[in-house]
Amino acid sequence: MEETGTEADLTIYEYPLNERMRTFLRLEFLFDRFRFGAAGESAWHTRAAVDALLDVMGLLNRSDVRSELQKELERILNSLEKLQARPEVDDRLLEPVLAECRAIAQRLREAPTGMPAVVRNNEFLTGIEQRAGVLGGTCAFDLPGYHLWLEGPANERQALLAEWHGGFTLIDEGTALVLRLLRESADPVSETASGGSFQATLDRATPYQMLRVLLPRARQCYPEISGSRHFCNIRFMEQPEQGERPQQVSDNVPFTLERCVI
Repeated sequence: MEETGTEADLTIYEYPLNERMRTFLRLEFLFDRFRFGAAGESAWHTRAAVDALLDVMGLLNRSDVRSELQKELERILNSLEKLQARPEVDDRLLEPVLAECRAIAQRLREAPTGMPAVVRNNEFLTGIEQRAGVLGGTCAFDLPGYHLWLEGPANERQALLAEWHGGFTLIDEGTALVLRLLRESADPVSETASGGSFQATLDRATPYQMLRVLLPRARQCYPEISGSRHFCNIRFMEQPEQGERPQQVSDNVPFTLERCVI
């Protein structure tokens, strides 16, 4: 497929090929949700930010994200340093990336373990978290204190949200760096799904970490992606009418496939 336009004209679908990337993509999604909510002034914006922050805390409680992030940055550093040794590589372009990875990896090594102090044992957030598991449980009659805070000045809410996020800045920055480098590593390849179906074997010697499918926005179908480090299967689906079961596309679908690895 000859690519036209820019990424703004495309819909991008990403699929992680290991649990570490799955966690990083979820964190990125949650931090983006938080930023969206924190930038707004309404109570509903603030609710969105708080909900995203609570989800981040829940995710961090279930896995040692800091350690996983540190390991991934060290793995990337090792790969980039090997790349740097090649005579054809422009060291001036690579050195700023290496410096950025080293700086965040060092901060992760020095950071205290566990939940950030700014949210640890925070009774206000704990009360909201306990009610968030109940359907509609954070409404005004359940949490009048929360309701009072949400009705307060927007600048005060935004300041407190920024303070809470400060405890997660390192995780946020590290996750963003890893995913940015991984996306930039991809080599786009034009492919065609015959009858809406595509299969490919991935090189067993290459530790691919993520797949990206790029489709023109004008093409109203989406990929269902499954696979592992060694194989991927993509079915392109369309929704005839809202409320009906999606169906596999019957014609050929040209698309761009990116295999991401560092």
